[in-house]
Amino acid sequence: MSGTVEQDAGGLGGEPPEPAPPGGAEAAASRGDWAVVALLLALGAFLAHGTATMDVPENSGSPGPRFVPVIVTVLTFVLAALMAAQVARATAGAGVRAPERSAHGEETDWRAVGVVVASFLAFTALLSPLGWLLSAALLFWGTGYALGGRRPLFDAGVALSVSAAFQLAFSAGLGLALPAGVLEGAF
Repeated sequence: MSGTVEQDAGGLGGEPPEPAPPGGAEAAASRGDWAVVALLLALGAFLAHGTATMDVPENSGSPGPRFVPVIVTVLTFVLAALMAAQVARATAGAGVRAPERSAHGEETDWRAVGVVVASFLAFTALLSPLGWLLSAALLFWGTGYALGGRRPLFDAGVALSVSAAFQLAFSAGLGLALPAGVLEGAF
């Protein structure tokens, strides 16, 4: 019949369905997912090395300066293992549905991953000169931006508040001083 629009099962208004990536959707999904698992494992190894080689003063009390890094390291490895298991199930097609494809045909938002990695690298480079409060606030703000935060002033205030809360928790709760950087002696 003329004047009617036929609908294809793969698209609306007669549009052809989006082509599947080479190797199937599972292969495309798992490449990005496995890359994130590898990044988590590398981060866990970096944290484990840093924790194991940490200089601990002999007069440090319990729980000591390794307490929080050990918890973070263990949680990083647990998260990597859980994600690896989920990706393996999704790749094997064991009933776990792969994530929806974005408009670009990718499951992994590489821009967001890049912003988080850049924020972490900036944090590590700026920790000594700027100090914990400012460099961690930059890390938290960058991570929030990567995850979709679009209110820069509000997000900066939240990031600074979270950074300050960690600073207080470490100094009051554990008796440890985080690097002060440019704010040394300001408070």
